[in-house]
Amino acid sequence: MHHDFHLFRTAGLKAEIADLNYADLKKINVARHFSEDYEFQYIPRVEEVLEIISPVAEFINFEVKNDNNAYEGIEKTITDLVRLKKDIFEKSVISCFDYSTAKKIRLCDKEVKMGYLGHSLTNLLLPIALKKAKGIESYSFHINFKIAFKINVKKIHQAGLKVYAYTVDDFRDVLRMKENGVDGIFTNYPDII
Repeated sequence: MHHDFHLFRTAGLKAEIADLNYADLKKINVARHFSEDYEFQYIPRVEEVLEIISPVAEFINFEVKNDNNAYEGIEKTITDLVRLKKDIFEKSVISCFDYSTAKKIRLCDKEVKMGYLGHSLTNLLLPIALKKAKGIESYSFHINFKIAFKINVKKIHQAGLKVYAYTVDDFRDVLRMKENGVDGIFTNYPDII
């Protein structure tokens, strides 16, 4: 489970994840790049992460990074994974910036909750994005907190979607998101809440 397509930011290596198998990935210390003091950390498999978080998580967002079809077939893999356990399925949402990937995910599973992930949105582009979200039968709309104004949140709610704002890392912004009526936030610092 890794945010980037490459290992440069986390491991200091100029290597693409798609070019490596899991046995190779498990040998790479992704904590080394942050500090020599860190214990060896490998990229965990999604199943390993779920074992830790699923008993306590109320909501799990699977953000699929698949721009330009970097990981062919990932759509079926992720929908199958979400379906493994009923409790995971019920509290999961699958989202991605790549709309063609989102459409493929919807084709793989008609019932999985989808989150439309708005990228580079402006107030003017919001109606178009809402139409796309409806096109994949989204459950939620994920919006950059910088444009999660009350009026935009209201428009998204009127379209019948939950609103989750990303990436809210300052407590003042947490309070502003609450005041603006978002249903939840994505943060790098869950302890600020």
